[in-house]
Amino acid sequence: MITILFSVRVVDGKVEAFREFAEQATPLSRADDGCLGYVFHQQKDDPRNFVLREQWRDKEALAEHIKHLIAVFGPPKPGEQLPASMTALCESFDLKFYNVIGD
Repeated sequence: MITILFSVRVVDGKVEAFREFAEQATPLSRADDGCLGYVFHQQKDDPRNFVLREQWRDKEALAEHIKHLIAVFGPPKPGEQLPASMTALCESFDLKFYNVIGD
């Protein structure tokens, strides 16, 4: 199992656009084969900060998910993996992978 925490600081003035992206991406991602969990959270006291917690069955399921995101939301910038239409809304982002303990 693969667990990812994706932290995002959204560009000032782009919070609603990012929320729209998250609201579109969530049901699409949850429907992907191998998705075990996919939930966006918005920080209460600073609405420009978001965290996505996602879990995937394996590397192959995650790779297919990324292909699906690109097919729906467009290609990434050169040298990146995520759709440019999403990363352009981000002032900064951080992607970390975690191991599940006790599973």
